[in-house]
Amino acid sequence: MLDRILDFLKNRYFIGGVALVALILVGNSVMNYYSEKANEIEFKKFVKINDEFSIEESDSNELLNNLDLDFDSFGYELITKTILAKKAVDEGNLDLALNLFLEMHQLIKDEGISKTTKNILKAQYVENIVRIYMEKNDFDGGSNFIKENTNNSLRFHELAGDFYKFFDKSDDSVFHYDKALTFDIDEAQKNIINLKKPKQS
Repeated sequence: MLDRILDFLKNRYFIGGVALVALILVGNSVMNYYSEKANEIEFKKFVKINDEFSIEESDSNELLNNLDLDFDSFGYELITKTILAKKAVDEGNLDLALNLFLEMHQLIKDEGISKTTKNILKAQYVENIVRIYMEKNDFDGGSNFIKENTNNSLRFHELAGDFYKFFDKSDDSVFHYDKALTFDIDEAQKNIINLKKPKQS
């Protein structure tokens, strides 16, 4: 079954940072799922939905309204809704993309998966969400999201620094860039972060 999923996804668009971890989740779901028949039903539903996604004329809002995107397998749901969010981004439908990413971010937080897997997925979705807030020019939404989802990692603090710099919030931006510089990183990474830091008067 997992080989069929891999073959199916080879020729589909997908958000790279989520792909491998999502496939692992699907693989675990398939291995642990209660019956081979149920696996087959979920897989066929997954393929049918994603075939609909690949039709050029399809619209992300219509797809959301006309298709059942809920699965018993968390991995299938993760992949399917992430692909739809990516399609929405490509269409410029940032509101839908943001709502889908926020939904999956919350599901990841609530899902009973390993801490390592959860952290990898959360980091990817946090980045997608923050970047969309920037694209939407929504400072309040993005700032509230950052404050509610703070985690002490290099990528998070650099991302938060980027966000606050984008909105000309120099003090907040420098605070997060300085936090990023406290991690064990090489000189090239340090130089990149230092170059991004806004100059303070």
